[in-house]
Amino acid sequence: MTSLPWVRQAGRVLALVGREVGWWVGGTGRLWWRYKLRTSLHGAATAVAWWQDQLVLIAALVIPVVALATWARGWPASYRGRLADPLARYRFARWLRREWPLLMESVGLARRVPATGHLRRGDRRRDGTEVEDGPVVESPSLDRVRWTRGQLMAWPRLLTGQTVDDVELAADRLRVAVGARRCRILPNPEVTGCSIVWSFSDPLAAPFDATVPAEDAPLGPVGWVPLGWTEDGQVWRLSITMSTLVAGSSDSGKASVTWGLLFALGPQNRAGVVQLHGIDLKGGMELSMGRPLFTRYAQTVDHAVAMLEDDARNLQARAERLAGRTRQHVQSVDEPSVVIVIDELAALIAYTTDRDLTRRAEAALSIILSQGRAVGYRVFAFLQDPRKETVKMRHLLTQVIGLRLRDREEVTMVFGDGALRHGALCHKIPHTTRGVGYVLGEDNHPIRVRAGFVSDDMIKTAAARFPAPRQIPIIIPAEPETPARRPSTRARAAARTSVGGEP
Repeated sequence: MTSLPWVRQAGRVLALVGREVGWWVGGTGRLWWRYKLRTSLHGAATAVAWWQDQLVLIAALVIPVVALATWARGWPASYRGRLADPLARYRFARWLRREWPLLMESVGLARRVPATGHLRRGDRRRDGTEVEDGPVVESPSLDRVRWTRGQLMAWPRLLTGQTVDDVELAADRLRVAVGARRCRILPNPEVTGCSIVWSFSDPLAAPFDATVPAEDAPLGPVGWVPLGWTEDGQVWRLSITMSTLVAGSSDSGKASVTWGLLFALGPQNRAGVVQLHGIDLKGGMELSMGRPLFTRYAQTVDHAVAMLEDDARNLQARAERLAGRTRQHVQSVDEPSVVIVIDELAALIAYTTDRDLTRRAEAALSIILSQGRAVGYRVFAFLQDPRKETVKMRHLLTQVIGLRLRDREEVTMVFGDGALRHGALCHKIPHTTRGVGYVLGEDNHPIRVRAGFVSDDMIKTAAARFPAPRQIPIIIPAEPETPARRPSTRARAAARTSVGGEP
């Protein structure tokens, strides 16, 4: 039986009233539970003012509370952004200042020394406490505390004999002690001190789309391209003046970095000051959709090797032309920069069954990587397996990006010793955050970044907007004919004997 319209309407009204009453009653209960003494005193003062008929006092006590509650209920985002969150940050910073000595002792950055020498009974330590008999606890003092971009920053003053490495070793304990998602240690330029940065939310958790430049976009900067965002809210700018290795497990977001690079270079590619050479040995599954972007393109091993050998020869010829005139190439239409994009490098130099092709590919790549920077040739290589036996010339790829990796050993293979201590936790990146990774900053410390999501429609749009001015086919050189060897004397004698001749 269908219910009457007025019954449904009444049900909706009752549900709405119930939610409102629940919010107000629940909020009052939570407020009392958190601030028992203050709310009890406020309620008692209001009751006394009511009993004494002090209407002005009642208004002074009740109206601010009702106004704040109405603000929180009606405009919760504004309330949190303008009042609740700043107050919470202020309380947390005050708590950190108050509990700092205990925090330093709990994470292992304090030390106990005898109450003798420069510390005597009755003296005051730097934290204001008085020295008593027995061992004295010394801890780094706290100079400043500040909130910036939703992150809490603290500047400790290290004890004599302490180094930044000591603080880095305690980074994870510092994170857990304050309940943060991430804790970073940022050394000062002289590496004599540091700042501690706690992040309580993940600014890179939400995915975002990559950007395809507009049809009339300018050529843009020569030395770097924007690929996404850093965890500090800054634009992630990737240098294109160095050859780059991007390592990441399957489905870690390498395609976001690949196409983000190609999108950013689109205007320069269309103008002819940059040439894109692509190698996709996965049957063209990744790069073939953007085929018009590439001046040269290969999706088989023999074509890839022939293209790399051509690039190596052209590189050396350009070096001869520029020798004695300049030490650094300046890109132009006549002398364009060449960016070689290799999807799955290991398929080219490790998994190929033809040993001769592998040897030729390694030789050509070594020439390009070791000599290409000054003359405008750069390689952007992507792979899943960063082991040295897989990529022997890994040390020639001077810029490294690490996406999600399998274990700690792979992080060390990609970034080198000390990367884990400095915070490059590629093996802890969740599977749900594709495109998140780490890149080394100018101070050689890892920065957490995320590249934008790329859809098929974006690739097709970029290929239509920024096609290469010309496409150069790859010609595989014919193998030289080997002259027939003349049979040896013994072979000729054996042949005559087999037909009845004299030996």
